[in-house]
Amino acid sequence: MDIQEKLNSFYEEIQKEDFLQMRGLGNEVPYFIFDYKPEDELLVRQRVKHMLKNLPLKVSEVNLLQTMISLFDDIGLDGLKQFEEDEGTEELFEAIRPTIEEEALVGVIGDVAKESQLVFITGIGSVYKLVRAHELLNQLHAQVTNTPIIIFYPGVYTGQGLKLFNEFETNGYYRAFEI
Repeated sequence: MDIQEKLNSFYEEIQKEDFLQMRGLGNEVPYFIFDYKPEDELLVRQRVKHMLKNLPLKVSEVNLLQTMISLFDDIGLDGLKQFEEDEGTEELFEAIRPTIEEEALVGVIGDVAKESQLVFITGIGSVYKLVRAHELLNQLHAQVTNTPIIIFYPGVYTGQGLKLFNEFETNGYYRAFEI
């Protein structure tokens, strides 16, 4: 199935009553991975924007990169950029890691999920050095269990693990469903 067919099928599936009511999950958390070839990223972004505007549901998007940036509103991007220039990239990552611990992102996603029928998580490829999808999902399941969450993932989900950009293996994660 090519990406257009997969996106069309996805669009139809997420509007079904069984999907929205989380039927057939066997008491599992309603987390789904929409995996795709990394080279299809721009097309997927475009279709996500289209879906957000046109779905007859209360759908919210959490872009992980934008969310992380918003956690640093007090110093802004210029402050982060200056810190990286002065101290280096690894030091920047170490300095910001406590602020962007997955718990902070989980809190944002949890708040969004309370107001939504469906949550799209995007931008995982943009934050891959700082946030791991499997760690985010592991922490998320303690807070969000009543709203379907879909991670748009540029790589492969085997049902047993994630492989970002089809190159970087991550620790196993098997609780999400492929969609």
